[in-house]
Amino acid sequence: MSNRTRPVILTLLALVAAARLAAAAGAAPKVVIPAPVWNAGHVARGERLATDFVIRNEGDAVLELLEVKPACGCTVASFDAKIAPGGEGKVHAELDTTGFLGAIAKGITVLTNDPANPRLQLTIQAEVESRMRATPGYARYIYVQGHGEAPIGQTVWATDFPDLEIREVVSPYPFLTTSFREAAADERSPDTTGRQWRVITTLQPDAAIGALTRPVVIRTNHPREPEFEIPVSGFVRPLFAATPATVDFGSVALDQEKRFGVALVNFGTDPVEIQAVESSVAGITATAEEVAPGHRFALRLVLTPALAKGAVNGVIRVRTTSTRQPVFEIPVTGTVL
Repeated sequence: MSNRTRPVILTLLALVAAARLAAAAGAAPKVVIPAPVWNAGHVARGERLATDFVIRNEGDAVLELLEVKPACGCTVASFDAKIAPGGEGKVHAELDTTGFLGAIAKGITVLTNDPANPRLQLTIQAEVESRMRATPGYARYIYVQGHGEAPIGQTVWATDFPDLEIREVVSPYPFLTTSFREAAADERSPDTTGRQWRVITTLQPDAAIGALTRPVVIRTNHPREPEFEIPVSGFVRPLFAATPATVDFGSVALDQEKRFGVALVNFGTDPVEIQAVESSVAGITATAEEVAPGHRFALRLVLTPALAKGAVNGVIRVRTTSTRQPVFEIPVTGTVL
C-alpha cells in the first residue's frame, strides 16, 4: 500500500464507521437545498446555461445522492454522491437552449437517502429569445379549398448579425410554396439597419383539407442560429361540409317514418342555391331548407316504410348552383330490420 492511498482508505473507513454508529443511534441525514430554482433570465437561443445547485446535509448521518435524473434538454455534468453531516455538496447542471424558444422550466430529480425527503426537484428557468426577428412572425390561414392562391409575407432580419443571408426556406407541406428575396425599402423594419429579407409563403388551391400545424424553416448564414422557424397555423376547409358527414341510422324497424337532419354549410365567399336533393336509395326522401341565404341549409331525410329490409348503402346527392362543386354527396348507411 502506497503512502498516497493510505489516507484515502482511512478516510473512507472512518465515514463507514461513522455512518454505522449514527444508524445504531437512530441518526439520519437531512437534505437542505437553499435555492432549488435557478432563473437564468433572458438568454439568447443557442446559449449553453450552467449552474451549481448547493446541497446541504444538516443531519447527523451521511447524506447520499442516490440518483440525479435530468429532464429532456438538461445535462447533469457531475454531482457529489456523499455529503458528510454538516457539509455541503453540489449538483452541476447544464442546459443547451438551441431547441427551445420562450419561457422554459426544466427539472432535475434528485433521489436521496434522507427518509424525510427521498425525492427532491431542482429547476432551471429561462426566457429563451431568438436572435432572429420576423414581422408579423407567423402565417395564419383560414382558407377554403379551391379558392385562389393565398400569399402571406414576412420581413426577416437578425438583431446581432447585419450581414444576414437567407439560403433556403423549407415548407412543411407540398401545397405551401415558398420564395424569398431581399426586402424592398417599403418592406423593411425600422428596427435595424442590416440586411432584411422578404419571405413569402403561398397556400395553393389544391391544399389538403385539415389543420395547418407545422412551421416553415428558414436556413441562414447566421453563425449562432442558422435555422429559424415561422409558425404556420389555421385550417383548410372544404367548399361544402355536412354535419354529420355520414348519415348512419343504425338498425331500425320501419313500422313508421323516421326522420333525420343534416346541416349543410357553404364555406365559400359566393352564395349558392340548392337546385335539387336526390336520394340514391328507394324509400328515402330528402328535402332542403335555406337557413342563412346562400350559405347554410338544413336537409331533412325521411326513412319510409317502403325502404327494403337489409343493409343500406347509398348517398344523398345535393345539386347546387356552384360552378366549382355543382354536386355534393352525403353517404347514408344503416340496416332495416
